[in-house]
Amino acid sequence: MSDVLTRHNSLMERIIKEYGAMIRSAVHKAMGNVPCADDIIAEVHFAVFTTLRKLGDGWSPPRAFISTIVKNKVNDSLWQHYWDSNDTDVLKRRQAEQICQREEVLAQIHTLTQSEFRVFRLLGLGLTNQEIAEILFISPLTVRTHVKRIHAKCDIIGRAKLALAAYQVCYHEAPEGRGADAGPAGFDPGKLVRAGLMSQQPS
Repeated sequence: MSDVLTRHNSLMERIIKEYGAMIRSAVHKAMGNVPCADDIIAEVHFAVFTTLRKLGDGWSPPRAFISTIVKNKVNDSLWQHYWDSNDTDVLKRRQAEQICQREEVLAQIHTLTQSEFRVFRLLGLGLTNQEIAEILFISPLTVRTHVKRIHAKCDIIGRAKLALAAYQVCYHEAPEGRGADAGPAGFDPGKLVRAGLMSQQPS
């Protein structure tokens, strides 16, 4: 496993262990009695992950700093998803719609080739094309081609949205035990973070 993936695995495990409960609690609190939306939890996890990745390995942020990131992202997510209604039935209905949309994305992901899926998984770690190329021992141009095809097959516009989708699918909803060559079949969209996946990154 490359140094980049080792660092990313370590960071993911740290976020889950140290801040997972905080993230889930913040979303529950913000949504009141409405069942917690998994997609918002995943978005907050990803926001914390990408922020800490940008800051580098040499700094340990105070918990208050992470708490601020969590609160800001929860507020942003709730505003985007639910700003126009406080009605509980409407929120539940929208959650059901989001689950259906997520399943549709998963169905589209099943069409990726093995090579495209390896790139897709690494996009979920927020890696650049150059970093992905170095990890997979392919050219940046090949990575770019794969990314374009992934965008088209998954019908997702924007790299940030694609990276979030990859993070949700591969690191918040993927079953344990899938190795580096595993394809996209067999995902269970109802499952959240599985620690066993952390050691299953492409090498």
